[in-house]
Amino acid sequence: MNKRERIEAIFRNEKADIVPAGFWYHYKSEWDVAQMTEAHLKTFRETGADIMKVMQDYIEPLEMTVKVPGDWKKVKFPGTSSRVYQKLADVLKGILDNLGGEVMVFQTLFGAFKNAVFAYGDGLVMAHAKEAPDLVAPAVYGIGESLCEWAEGFMEIGAAGIFYAAQFSEPGRFTRQEWDKLVRPADLAVMGAAENRGGRNILHICGEPEYQFKTSPEWYAGYSGAIVNWSVKDTGLSLVQGRELFQKPVLGGMNNKGNILNGSDEAIAAEVRGIIRDAGERGFMLGADCTIQGQGISHEKIRCAVDAAHAYKAG
Repeated sequence: MNKRERIEAIFRNEKADIVPAGFWYHYKSEWDVAQMTEAHLKTFRETGADIMKVMQDYIEPLEMTVKVPGDWKKVKFPGTSSRVYQKLADVLKGILDNLGGEVMVFQTLFGAFKNAVFAYGDGLVMAHAKEAPDLVAPAVYGIGESLCEWAEGFMEIGAAGIFYAAQFSEPGRFTRQEWDKLVRPADLAVMGAAENRGGRNILHICGEPEYQFKTSPEWYAGYSGAIVNWSVKDTGLSLVQGRELFQKPVLGGMNNKGNILNGSDEAIAAEVRGIIRDAGERGFMLGADCTIQGQGISHEKIRCAVDAAHAYKAG
């Protein structure tokens, strides 16, 4: 199997010829298109990963000032005419032009509520969401409608799907009812926009540092997506339990701040073997809980994990 065929098999909940793997980390937001494109290609080539995830390290600024809840009525998020979208699109095009179809490429998208937080800060957005959800919810959904345009645009360029960072389910942040009103509708709309254009999405359940990265994975059980990724270490939800919960193939298992960052080759390989032994090879792709975070990120250590997954043989 080639890399594309391998991932197709996992998406069908089958066993591939070898266990595929993919890892990612953030790049410098000040880099231009050429630098960002080359950085992604360098990571892919030096680590031997089976998929490419294009990071969204450029954030869309919103010009509308929000100080009081009533200001949400004027919040607008730009569509594909946005300079940030154009930069992301150019990076994606550059990557696809260089890879020539040898690998599935997934474009990262942050959700609508997260884009509101990027623009106005977590404290203000959360305060207004609690005080005036009937004003914030339509604005967030409006952001989501523009992100649907982004998702459709990425699919038209040639992305295999969206790596969707689904957030704000941390215990203590929202009740389930609040989250269903403020966050979930836009999530489903954006993921659906990519799927309607033929995309197979990766659903990433992401936590925030203010909440110790804990999330409520069960809230996403009804989401679409070809494969699901979450933090095993921060939620306590094992890969086997997650596969049962979501009824989908799963991605992940490795501590994104552990051996993959600072462990020995032997420790990395041992962790990989243990994860695959527990999760099984069917419908499983090795990855990390989230982006690799910390000082000293190394392509050599990532390559060690990828090679260990590829070399795995059930005992």
